[in-house]
Amino acid sequence: MSARGPRVALSGYYGFANAGDEAVLAGLIQSLRAGGGADLTIDALSIAPEETAATHSVTASHRYQVKALIESLRRADLLLSGGGSLLQDVTSAHGVFYYLGVVRLAQILGKKTMFIAQGIGPLIRPRTRRMVASVANRLDAVTVRDPESLALLREIGVSRPPMEVTADPALLLTSRAPSTGTREGQIAVSLRPWAQSAESLPEMVAKASAIGAPNARAIAVAMQPQSDFAPMEQFARQWRQTSDQQTVSLPASADAPLPLPDLLSAIGSSQMVVGMRLHALILAAAAGVPSAALAYDPKVGAFMRSTGQEDAVLDVHAADQAALDQTIARVWAERAERAGRLHEALPPLRASAMRNAEIALDLIRRR
Repeated sequence: MSARGPRVALSGYYGFANAGDEAVLAGLIQSLRAGGGADLTIDALSIAPEETAATHSVTASHRYQVKALIESLRRADLLLSGGGSLLQDVTSAHGVFYYLGVVRLAQILGKKTMFIAQGIGPLIRPRTRRMVASVANRLDAVTVRDPESLALLREIGVSRPPMEVTADPALLLTSRAPSTGTREGQIAVSLRPWAQSAESLPEMVAKASAIGAPNARAIAVAMQPQSDFAPMEQFARQWRQTSDQQTVSLPASADAPLPLPDLLSAIGSSQMVVGMRLHALILAAAAGVPSAALAYDPKVGAFMRSTGQEDAVLDVHAADQAALDQTIARVWAERAERAGRLHEALPPLRASAMRNAEIALDLIRRR
């Protein structure tokens, strides 16, 4: 181990202006520092290393510059691959090849390696499944954020490394800002592009939210502004037609960044979240704010089950206006009781989220 203290390299979807992945990175850094001491160095592999270094107070290396990547791995004692949904091949297998390639390179360099807080799958291509299994069986440890990911790893033949179901590191984040919600209440909405419905999904959600949460103002949250700002603008336009209450867009434009403190404050000052984006739901749970979820991917339903909110999940493929109206109105009406249940569920979830860093740091200490 380096005389300067232990070094950890983090490989994930960092620097791409995706608020969910930035929340994961922030949670990992917070938990690693809490247990690793002042001499722990964290280097994040990022598409925007200068921005990542400034935002998260870590060192950062460019994920696609080969010399910088190799140097980061060469200096590291441990490579952490994750968290998030890095290993899925529904849209393309290119991401899988990149993330596995980074892990394999670290292994060739003789470094310890770990999948940390990953959501595995879907993996539908035989070649991809074989590659994941081959690399994963050379890991020193694996943590995944839901039981379904663990089951998939076992299904494709991963058996050698110790594996544990933990929780998403973003659950460790909290807002320091006081509540700024209006007296009547505030609802935060986070949607992603979705074209597979007869009617515009953002308009349907806006109608249901405005009717189900009367007298509440709305925060239209674009977690990944370049892709999400357009559907959130659709939501905001319909909200203004349906409700006489204010709506605020966060961020203010598709080109503007969404600072993590602003996101945490917006969600933490709300009384309910309606979300498609997984990390809008995770950050809501971390703040004790109940949610209604539109599940476009199994990971959304899996998380809602882990927080006892499975009765507030709608399959986005089958959601209609009546179902949206009923679910959002019910969660809003029960928001105080649901918030109380979430606060009771949070301590074990946060302890589980801390396990990711505990396992990683134990690997370093065991050398």
